[in-house]
Amino acid sequence: MSKANECLSCEDKSSNFMEQSSYANNSHDSRPFLFRSSFYSKLFQTCIKALFQTAKPILKNNTVIVWEPCSQSHSEVVPGFVKYLLDLGYNVSVLVHPNRLKEGLFSKFDDKRVFLNKMTKKQIDKYFKTSNLEDVAGVLVTTIGKICDEVNFDEAYNTFSKDIDRSKLFFVAHEAVHALDNGTWREKNITLRELNYKGAKSVVVNPHYFGDIKITPKNSITNFVMVGAIKPNKKNDNTIIEAVKQLHSQNISNFKITVIGKGHIKNIPSEIRKYFDIKGRLPFRKMYDELESADFLLTAYNEDNPDHIRYNTTGTSGNFQLVYGFLKPCIITKGFAPINGFNEQNSIIYENPQDYVNAMKRGIDLTPEQYTEMQNSLKSMADEVYQKSLHNLEVLING
Repeated sequence: MSKANECLSCEDKSSNFMEQSSYANNSHDSRPFLFRSSFYSKLFQTCIKALFQTAKPILKNNTVIVWEPCSQSHSEVVPGFVKYLLDLGYNVSVLVHPNRLKEGLFSKFDDKRVFLNKMTKKQIDKYFKTSNLEDVAGVLVTTIGKICDEVNFDEAYNTFSKDIDRSKLFFVAHEAVHALDNGTWREKNITLRELNYKGAKSVVVNPHYFGDIKITPKNSITNFVMVGAIKPNKKNDNTIIEAVKQLHSQNISNFKITVIGKGHIKNIPSEIRKYFDIKGRLPFRKMYDELESADFLLTAYNEDNPDHIRYNTTGTSGNFQLVYGFLKPCIITKGFAPINGFNEQNSIIYENPQDYVNAMKRGIDLTPEQYTEMQNSLKSMADEVYQKSLHNLEVLING
């Protein structure tokens, strides 16, 4: 496993201090330890001094800090960005919410050049505000929208010391439309996919590495996976539910749908509930396991849905990162396929919502050999995306 921050918590420090005090009490000095100068020296060094020091991440030679400032979202991109930096020869020090580490964000990752820090938001903010970062090669912020309003990108620099070399800072933008509409977009912003809006440009780096992933063959009972909350009143979820109803009416039952996200089986029509396995929200460790054992990833994007337009223009979906990284072909509508790298060789593409049932049938009917061919095609595409991303990031860092 990757090395974790060695900084001691207050509880650890107190325990360590008491051990030292106990040792002092057993030394040749027979006076009670409260009357010994060595006691107060150790007290200062072990406990009091630490209270006034600024916590900092583990830093080795040639280290890039990867920081995800959002405590709830986007952490899944961090391992992929870390991998690119490792391939470019850097040590990497990671700052994410400690809960994401507990959930196993890096549970599939094994590299001694990666250092996982357990720092609070307050500690991180103070570190960046007071450090000139002379001892780091760079800082990659994986969600710029968390430290500025996605229009005035220069505000992001206010998070850092005024003495910092700004050329060391790199930012990932997950949404570009507001800046593009206001004329404030910066072409050096990193996006996970090329932009398809107003001819805008960006530095495309797609993070889809999650660690040592098991690439599995097709199951005898086809396992479709959905990532996200399932709600019958959502148009895209209704598309999937209606398709399952049709499969059921045609006596096609050699499939299941694993749902990773919020939802309840009571929201599914009773006659088709047996096909759904609702896992709820899972920690990363368990989500990785579920994805490894799946066959296809279900999507149901709709070009008529305003909430989905961004997946074709100025943003992307975390689902695609999972498709690339776990080599799970997706079922996707034709209008969203090309810009995200999907075609008939590496995915199952349908024309309209009414055709969704046929897309699922095609997935069910694929032989293990045909499925492996589809995975191999998907891998070729994902590898190409990886190499282009690695080059783009290297050019950005080197200026």
